[in-house]
Amino acid sequence: MMEQLHDSPAIVGWVIFNEGWGEWNRVETGQIADQVKAADPSRVVNAHSGVNCCDSKGDSGKGDILDHHDYGNNDPAFPDATRAAMDGEHGGFTLRTPGHLWPGAPTVIYSGVADKAALTAKYVENTQTFYLAAARAELSGSVYTQITDVENELNGFWTYDRRVLKVDPGPVREINLRVVAAGAAAGEDATYPGHGRWPLDEGSGTLGQDADGDSDVTLYGNTAWTAGVRGQALRFDGNGDFAETAGPVLDTRGDHSISAWVTLDRLPGNYATAVSQDGRQTENPFYLQYGQGAFAFSEPGGHRARYVVTPQLGRWYHLVGVRAGNELRLYVDGQRVGVTTAGPVTVSTGPLAIGRAKYAGSNTDYWAGAVDEVQAFGRALSDSEVSALYTSVPR
Repeated sequence: MMEQLHDSPAIVGWVIFNEGWGEWNRVETGQIADQVKAADPSRVVNAHSGVNCCDSKGDSGKGDILDHHDYGNNDPAFPDATRAAMDGEHGGFTLRTPGHLWPGAPTVIYSGVADKAALTAKYVENTQTFYLAAARAELSGSVYTQITDVENELNGFWTYDRRVLKVDPGPVREINLRVVAAGAAAGEDATYPGHGRWPLDEGSGTLGQDADGDSDVTLYGNTAWTAGVRGQALRFDGNGDFAETAGPVLDTRGDHSISAWVTLDRLPGNYATAVSQDGRQTENPFYLQYGQGAFAFSEPGGHRARYVVTPQLGRWYHLVGVRAGNELRLYVDGQRVGVTTAGPVTVSTGPLAIGRAKYAGSNTDYWAGAVDEVQAFGRALSDSEVSALYTSVPR
């Protein structure tokens, strides 16, 4: 087949396996991918579309594409050092069209919709929510699951007999063109302020001003004002309260530091996070937190600079997390108390949050206590600078 189609301009790449269909061995999948690449180095090779799904033998690490099938929008692909990321299949919104169905009964119903307008709206909403921003960042391609209905499945844009278009083409074309345009702009860097300082002394209202810039935080839930280590502070009850900026503050691909004064009203069962910044991967780029018996400055993959201690409830502690090259550092009350090796850099795409973490797209690990005098730096603070931060607040 490769020899026959080698000069076809319609062929842009080779896909070897789909999900677990026909695959027998992960290592041999990788070997086949290498053979295909050697036979045609001019085209990209996708060793395994849907490597995360459906009886796959697992990721061989080979090929040019890391391809997930993300039907539930909860397991996206992210690029690694040698492979671009692709969503090889997503969606699946079922609409029956009597008179144009395959004679057999449908057996795969992903998410039923009532009519053409609902199918169109569902596709546009899903694409805008999960693929528009990703196309500008880490995602190099995305494929809706079916162009047409097929045997046993009714999730197509067209009916099984290709006679009826089941969606309104205008909105579908518009959102698709927006995704294409976002992908074309993927080389343009996001703007990161690189610094911020939140004294949190307002004492009322739903905003905490950034004294160094325009990255004000908005209060959510039952977040309240309370006496701080200096002036006022934010108080969280650990049940859904938090404050956050409108977008990212720190570029976590480089060195950065985050500091905050905190108290705890109770010890968490697992982790409680004072400050974090959101990304699109399962774990946030960083967490300044307490959990499992220690203060910690944490990154994805279990990389944590820790200080084992049982904190005194209600007492103010000064926490600083620093990423300096390949090192994570944690400071408590002006002293360096924890160091570990950092993980791979991850991109921040969402707000800087006070009082919560985010994991797998959901807010979690809410702080129960107070947070005050939060500061963000787009560089690695030195030991002396951290000490000066600590002593600058009279207690």
